[in-house]
Amino acid sequence: MNKIDLIESLIRDTQEVKAEAERLAALSQKELKQKPSPQEWSVLECIEHLNIADAHYISQFDRKLQIAPESEESTFKPGWMGDYFVKSIKPRADGTIPSPMKTLKKFQPEIDVHYDTLSKFIEDQDEIIAALEKSKKLDLNKIKITSAIGSIVTFKLGDAFRFLIGHNQRHMIQAKRALEQVVATV
Repeated sequence: MNKIDLIESLIRDTQEVKAEAERLAALSQKELKQKPSPQEWSVLECIEHLNIADAHYISQFDRKLQIAPESEESTFKPGWMGDYFVKSIKPRADGTIPSPMKTLKKFQPEIDVHYDTLSKFIEDQDEIIAALEKSKKLDLNKIKITSAIGSIVTFKLGDAFRFLIGHNQRHMIQAKRALEQVVATV
Protein backbone atom coordinates (compact mmCIF):
# COMPACT_ATOMS: atom_id res chain seq x y z
CA MET A 1 0.00 0.00 0.00
CA ASN A 2 1.11 3.56 -0.60
CA LYS A 3 2.75 5.00 2.53
CA ILE A 4 1.39 8.55 2.15
CA ASP A 5 -2.16 7.33 1.45
CA LEU A 6 -2.00 5.15 4.57
CA ILE A 7 -0.69 7.97 6.74
CA GLU A 8 -3.28 10.45 5.43
CA SER A 9 -6.03 7.91 6.14
CA LEU A 10 -4.73 7.37 9.69
CA ILE A 11 -4.56 11.13 10.25
CA ARG A 12 -8.21 11.46 9.18
CA ASP A 13 -9.19 8.59 11.48
CA THR A 14 -7.35 10.24 14.38
CA GLN A 15 -8.97 13.61 13.66
CA GLU A 16 -12.39 11.91 13.78
CA VAL A 17 -11.55 10.26 17.11
CA LYS A 18 -10.33 13.61 18.46
CA ALA A 19 -13.51 15.39 17.28
CA GLU A 20 -15.64 12.78 19.02
CA ALA A 21 -13.63 13.23 22.22
CA GLU A 22 -14.13 17.00 21.98
CA ARG A 23 -17.89 16.43 21.73
CA LEU A 24 -17.75 14.19 24.80
CA ALA A 25 -15.82 16.89 26.69
CA ALA A 26 -18.92 19.10 26.55
CA LEU A 27 -20.87 16.64 28.72
CA SER A 28 -21.26 16.81 32.48
CA GLN A 29 -18.94 14.92 34.77
CA LYS A 30 -21.93 12.92 35.99
CA GLU A 31 -22.74 11.72 32.46
CA LEU A 32 -19.11 10.89 31.78
CA LYS A 33 -18.61 8.93 35.01
CA GLN A 34 -21.88 6.99 35.06
CA LYS A 35 -21.57 3.31 34.17
CA PRO A 36 -24.25 1.61 32.08
CA SER A 37 -23.96 -1.35 34.50
CA PRO A 38 -21.57 -2.35 37.29
CA GLN A 39 -19.60 -4.59 34.89
CA GLU A 40 -19.26 -2.01 32.11
CA TRP A 41 -16.96 0.98 31.83
CA SER A 42 -18.14 4.57 31.94
CA VAL A 43 -17.21 6.97 29.15
CA LEU A 44 -14.27 8.27 31.19
CA GLU A 45 -13.06 4.76 32.00
CA CYS A 46 -13.03 3.95 28.28
CA ILE A 47 -10.98 7.09 27.62
CA GLU A 48 -8.63 6.46 30.55
CA HIS A 49 -7.97 2.98 29.16
CA LEU A 50 -7.01 4.65 25.88
CA ASN A 51 -4.73 7.09 27.69
CA ILE A 52 -2.87 4.18 29.27
CA ALA A 53 -2.40 2.41 25.94
CA ASP A 54 -1.65 5.60 23.98
CA ALA A 55 1.09 6.56 26.46
CA HIS A 56 2.98 3.36 25.69
CA TYR A 57 2.99 3.94 21.95
CA ILE A 58 3.50 7.71 22.03
CA SER A 59 6.63 7.32 24.18
CA GLN A 60 8.06 4.88 21.65
CA PHE A 61 7.12 7.13 18.71
CA ASP A 62 8.85 10.06 20.45
CA ARG A 63 11.99 8.03 21.04
CA LYS A 64 12.28 6.06 17.81
CA LEU A 65 11.14 8.64 15.28
CA GLN A 66 13.77 11.14 16.46
CA ILE A 67 16.63 8.80 15.59
CA ALA A 68 15.18 7.11 12.50
CA PRO A 69 16.88 7.96 9.22
CA GLU A 70 14.76 9.52 6.50
CA SER A 71 13.77 7.19 3.69
CA GLU A 72 12.42 7.46 0.17
CA GLU A 73 10.51 4.17 0.63
CA SER A 74 6.98 4.89 -0.65
CA THR A 75 5.22 1.63 0.16
CA PHE A 76 4.18 -0.14 3.31
CA LYS A 77 3.64 -3.87 3.51
CA PRO A 78 1.81 -4.93 6.69
CA GLY A 79 3.46 -7.67 8.70
CA TRP A 80 1.44 -10.84 9.22
CA MET A 81 1.30 -10.36 13.00
CA GLY A 82 0.52 -6.66 12.74
CA ASP A 83 -2.21 -7.33 10.22
CA TYR A 84 -3.70 -10.02 12.46
CA PHE A 85 -3.81 -7.70 15.49
CA VAL A 86 -5.19 -4.79 13.47
CA LYS A 87 -7.99 -6.96 12.05
CA SER A 88 -8.86 -8.23 15.53
CA ILE A 89 -9.01 -4.75 17.11
CA LYS A 90 -10.22 -2.28 14.47
CA PRO A 91 -13.99 -1.78 14.30
CA ARG A 92 -15.69 -2.85 11.09
CA ALA A 93 -17.18 -0.22 8.78
CA ASP A 94 -20.65 -0.83 10.30
CA GLY A 95 -19.31 -0.10 13.82
CA THR A 96 -19.35 -3.68 15.03
CA ILE A 97 -16.42 -4.86 17.10
CA PRO A 98 -14.52 -7.95 15.96
CA SER A 99 -13.02 -10.33 18.48
CA PRO A 100 -14.22 -9.11 21.88
CA MET A 101 -11.38 -9.53 24.38
CA LYS A 102 -10.56 -9.12 28.04
CA THR A 103 -8.42 -6.14 28.99
CA LEU A 104 -5.13 -6.92 30.70
CA LYS A 105 -4.92 -5.69 34.29
CA LYS A 106 -2.24 -3.08 33.52
CA PHE A 107 -4.64 -1.43 31.07
CA GLN A 108 -7.61 -1.29 33.43
CA PRO A 109 -8.67 2.30 34.17
CA GLU A 110 -8.33 3.55 37.72
CA ILE A 111 -11.32 3.25 40.01
CA ASP A 112 -11.61 7.05 40.30
CA VAL A 113 -11.09 8.45 36.83
CA HIS A 114 -10.42 12.18 36.68
CA TYR A 115 -12.31 14.71 34.62
CA ASP A 116 -9.12 15.84 32.81
CA THR A 117 -8.91 12.37 31.26
CA LEU A 118 -10.57 13.72 28.11
CA SER A 119 -8.25 16.71 27.76
CA LYS A 120 -5.24 14.37 28.05
CA PHE A 121 -6.71 12.09 25.40
CA ILE A 122 -7.31 15.03 23.05
CA GLU A 123 -3.69 16.20 23.52
CA ASP A 124 -2.48 12.66 22.82
CA GLN A 125 -4.36 12.62 19.51
CA ASP A 126 -2.41 15.73 18.47
CA GLU A 127 0.82 13.92 19.37
CA ILE A 128 -0.23 10.90 17.29
CA ILE A 129 -0.98 13.18 14.33
CA ALA A 130 2.44 14.83 14.71
CA ALA A 131 4.12 11.40 14.77
CA LEU A 132 2.18 10.41 11.65
CA GLU A 133 3.27 13.59 9.88
CA LYS A 134 6.90 12.94 10.80
CA SER A 135 6.56 9.36 9.54
CA LYS A 136 5.88 10.56 6.00
CA LYS A 137 9.67 10.80 5.61
CA LEU A 138 10.44 7.44 7.24
CA ASP A 139 10.34 3.78 6.28
CA LEU A 140 7.23 2.35 7.98
CA ASN A 141 8.54 -1.16 7.36
CA LYS A 142 11.92 -0.95 9.11
CA ILE A 143 11.16 0.86 12.38
CA LYS A 144 10.01 -1.62 15.04
CA ILE A 145 7.66 -0.77 17.89
CA THR A 146 7.17 -3.05 20.89
CA SER A 147 3.50 -3.75 21.55
CA ALA A 148 1.91 -2.73 24.81
CA ILE A 149 1.67 -6.39 25.85
CA GLY A 150 5.45 -6.71 25.77
CA SER A 151 8.40 -7.59 23.60
CA ILE A 152 6.84 -10.90 22.59
CA VAL A 153 4.91 -8.88 19.97
CA THR A 154 6.61 -6.20 17.89
CA PHE A 155 5.04 -4.21 15.10
CA LYS A 156 6.39 -2.47 12.06
CA LEU A 157 5.82 1.27 12.58
CA GLY A 158 2.97 1.28 10.06
CA ASP A 159 1.24 -1.59 11.87
CA ALA A 160 1.77 0.09 15.25
CA PHE A 161 -0.03 3.19 13.98
CA ARG A 162 -2.80 1.08 12.45
CA PHE A 163 -3.24 -0.91 15.65
CA LEU A 164 -3.19 2.08 17.99
CA ILE A 165 -5.67 4.09 15.94
CA GLY A 166 -7.94 1.05 15.48
CA HIS A 167 -7.80 0.54 19.25
CA ASN A 168 -8.77 4.18 19.80
CA GLN A 169 -11.68 3.83 17.36
CA ARG A 170 -12.84 0.63 19.04
CA HIS A 171 -13.01 2.15 22.50
CA MET A 172 -14.50 5.42 21.26
CA ILE A 173 -17.41 3.32 19.95
CA GLN A 174 -17.57 1.65 23.37
CA ALA A 175 -17.63 5.07 25.08
CA LYS A 176 -20.43 6.32 22.80
CA ARG A 177 -22.46 3.18 23.47
CA ALA A 178 -21.94 3.58 27.21
CA LEU A 179 -23.20 7.14 26.96
CA GLU A 180 -26.25 6.07 24.92
CA GLN A 181 -27.12 3.46 27.58
CA VAL A 182 -26.70 5.95 30.41
CA VAL A 183 -28.81 8.61 28.68
CA ALA A 184 -31.51 6.03 27.88
CA THR A 185 -31.90 5.17 31.59
CA VAL A 186 -32.18 8.77 32.79
